[in-house]
Amino acid sequence: MNLQVNSKRPVLMSADDGFGLVTLKCGSQAVVDREDLERLMAERFPFNWFALTDGQGNRYVGVRHPRLGNVVTVAREIMQAARGEVISYRTPDRLDLRKSNLERRGGPAKRSLVG
Repeated sequence: MNLQVNSKRPVLMSADDGFGLVTLKCGSQAVVDREDLERLMAERFPFNWFALTDGQGNRYVGVRHPRLGNVVTVAREIMQAARGEVISYRTPDRLDLRKSNLERRGGPAKRSLVG
């Protein structure tokens, strides 16, 4: 089922499974918990997501932050990470942005992302 969101690409939400799919600029799809999609929609967070790389072959989902104007990872927004917190992934699939795949840790970020 399509949602009415401010996006150039489709955002789909499962009726029964509790997750949604957000299509990235490259055509891949990120998986997000339904409750997080609904919260981001309520906050008018943009859904024009794209793939970022860290220069070592790892891809992340990024977006231009509407208030800050810089690029942030969507995983940080989903986990509502504070300064000094690092978000890591439990599996190698960095397009899986469900909270069951994300983990909050303290400490400095290990590398910067390149768009």
